[in-house]
Amino acid sequence: MVPELSVAESVARLLNIHIGSAIVWTTPQRSFRSTVVAIHKSESVRLTARVEFFFTAGALDGLPAIYYGGVRATPKSVPAIQKALYEKYPTVTVVNMADVLDTIQSIVDQISLVVRFISFFSILAGAVILASSVAGTRFRRIKEVVILKTLGATRQRIARIFTVEFFVIGTVAGLMGGALAGGFACWC
Repeated sequence: MVPELSVAESVARLLNIHIGSAIVWTTPQRSFRSTVVAIHKSESVRLTARVEFFFTAGALDGLPAIYYGGVRATPKSVPAIQKALYEKYPTVTVVNMADVLDTIQSIVDQISLVVRFISFFSILAGAVILASSVAGTRFRRIKEVVILKTLGATRQRIARIFTVEFFVIGTVAGLMGGALAGGFACWC
């Protein structure tokens, strides 16, 4: 009798498997053939073992097997559960997902720190560049002020001209910086 099989939708798409497809399985103990009778959909948003293939009962008899299980427990009771499992089943591997999530969180925190440092450095570099460009055009600005004064502009009018100019330049620079930051944030 040919064992029947259900295949996960993502795997079926990847391997181009359809209902009725025949799959040959080879293990060190034996080879056998199975027929796909169903394609199932699974949620991969949980931190659990994913199952891509479901066989009919008895199809894998005599082959080595790995069993997965999950327990939700309070953090205080985890060490006692781990100790009891190790004493009763010394070959069982216990993975505390809280430890895994803590490790991932520490990595994310380090990446966040690097991003903040780079952002601070970029802002500091931008301020230095802005200050140097203003200092570099100082003599040109003095010349413009002299020409405007010669033409009869008042101190208040000259201040308004430069205020509008710097406001427009700052607004454009801020919008461009925001757009680039948003683009890089979406890209990463």
